[in-house]
Amino acid sequence: MKDKDYFKQFDIRFASFAFGCRQIDVEVNDLFFEKYINEDIQACNVRIHLTVERKETMVSLEFDMHGTVITFCDRCLEKLTMPISKQEILILKTTGKPKESDNENIVYLGDKEYSYNIEQIIYEYIVTLIPIRKVHTETGDEICNPEMLKLIEQAKGTPQPKYDERWDVLKKLKLE
Repeated sequence: MKDKDYFKQFDIRFASFAFGCRQIDVEVNDLFFEKYINEDIQACNVRIHLTVERKETMVSLEFDMHGTVITFCDRCLEKLTMPISKQEILILKTTGKPKESDNENIVYLGDKEYSYNIEQIIYEYIVTLIPIRKVHTETGDEICNPEMLKLIEQAKGTPQPKYDERWDVLKKLKLE
């Protein structure tokens, strides 16, 4: 039952809001990433301050995200704590029928829709903040595992295996 209560915070029931601004705080933690499995994210603690501004035919959602994500360093394979900080705006426009948008920051909803679930958009925001190459910075609090760095240096001196000429036969194959 606790899981259900946790995920209720991601349903923004904008139809019940009065016109104007409203502040909502959302917390993304490990429970969120048990549902949205991602091998890069081992743990997460992100707080989102959400400003919801309701107007007659649209709702503006302003996300202000801050926190940390724990992943693995690509160099030494130890855990790496990465700070997360992002500000985004998502516009929900009500129209006759829901339709696709060319703009990733605009979502078109039908007239009868009264809420919007922000789970998927939060997942995408967090995942896009993780860089392709994740390594410890030597100037920060965390540094790469020195033993692993020694092993990497030793492996650099190891000669590479020779090219196997048997694979040249495959180049002669004609697929047409």
